[in-house]
Amino acid sequence: MCPVYGVTRHERFSPRGKYRLISEIVGKGPSSAPEGQGPGKNVLPLKVLETLKDCLQCGACGYICPAGVELNALVRSARGASYAKGLSFPRWLWDILKSRRLTPLLAKFLAGIPGTSGLIWRLLGLTGRISRDENLPYFEMPSLAQRPALSRRHFRLLDPGCRVDPGPGPRIALFLGCVQNYLYPEVAEAMIRCLGGKVLVPLGQGCCGMPAWSAGAQETAKELVLQNLKAFEKARADFIVTGCAACASMIKEWPKLFSEKDPKKEIAANLADKVREFSRLVVELKVLPLRESRDRSLTVTYHAPCHQRFDLGGVGESEGLLDRMFSDAFRPMSHECCGQGGLFSIGNPGLAWKIFEKRLSAWDRTGASTVVTTCSGCLLQWRAGTACQTGGPRVLHLAELIDGCFER
Repeated sequence: MCPVYGVTRHERFSPRGKYRLISEIVGKGPSSAPEGQGPGKNVLPLKVLETLKDCLQCGACGYICPAGVELNALVRSARGASYAKGLSFPRWLWDILKSRRLTPLLAKFLAGIPGTSGLIWRLLGLTGRISRDENLPYFEMPSLAQRPALSRRHFRLLDPGCRVDPGPGPRIALFLGCVQNYLYPEVAEAMIRCLGGKVLVPLGQGCCGMPAWSAGAQETAKELVLQNLKAFEKARADFIVTGCAACASMIKEWPKLFSEKDPKKEIAANLADKVREFSRLVVELKVLPLRESRDRSLTVTYHAPCHQRFDLGGVGESEGLLDRMFSDAFRPMSHECCGQGGLFSIGNPGLAWKIFEKRLSAWDRTGASTVVTTCSGCLLQWRAGTACQTGGPRVLHLAELIDGCFER
């Protein structure tokens, strides 16, 4: 079920309703209906604009659509049309995202803005296009790490011009993603310690392209992907591992950004075949001879990321791993979206909170002391959403849990 439909019960968020509404902009172009108006002379039906904005790109609607319609792709196409007309996020955001020098400066600037000030919304051009309920709590961005992961010299950074001595075991390249690079580099460090062996962090990597791709800014997404193709092709890795299910999902989409005749398509497809979400690689390589947990009082539940459920083949590896590690101390939780959705939670704070409240209720029913997840966005949402909760859970990435609780 669409998470937004789950809290609003509006038919336009069902697969059928979404298809009918968005066909207006994709198939027929801008309508002359007067209800909704964007910048300049562009006029679109208000419900179409809201439906485009209020989509997490989680994949739930396409997953349950009986006709097999790829509704995520339909939304991206419609967003691409609105992006071209100036109705989406401002172009400067994507220009900054393409720059490895400017992106950390933007992240640092946004992190210093209080979540309740409204300035973030005005900067992103969302004033007047979002509903603000002052009674709702706001997700404030956490403080950035003092040093991004890619500037930490104790990481096994791989310079494209540097030769690396061969060693035993597969050659693993770590794809960081924005959140683990700028906010939670300790997650990346935990992954390296857990996997051991030859884990390399290619220099020159950047954003996976998911924010731009989801917003319909396809050319920006392609430019970001090209940077990563260059970095990871030179790494000559057997596997590419990431601690973010959304990044893994996006990497598998990289080939779609190139035409059949473009030689980059083959490179992208080769890298897409190598990518593994962290828990899957742990299971596949059997790299963790786990012993009994050092913390006997720990009870754990798992929040399954949407991209892992719908794009990466399900949550069997993660849940199976936790079940084997904790046995009776593992408390399964129902699977639903947390409401993060990348830029969704910035443009839709009220909806994001209502969706997340359902996850808090689901966690409370498990009685677990710790929530574990395998997606950077979900980790960000859970930590931000529970920061103001008295008696809330401890929130960890799976790599942090394994690294901190088990002897290997």
